[in-house]
Amino acid sequence: MKTVELNVEDYLYAFYAKVAAQVGRSTEQVMADALFRFAGEAAAGAMERARK
Repeated sequence: MKTVELNVEDYLYAFYAKVAAQVGRSTEQVMADALFRFAGEAAAGAMERARK
């Protein structure tokens, strides 16, 4: 597995930290999950546009 460093604004990190606290996960895991979901949705959208 590769490690990636991501620079985000303090307010954005604070948002994900609050979400993470509510679901009992680390901030980094919540951010990774959100990015993974976004990537999947973006790929699905690109595939749908390619079909048309």
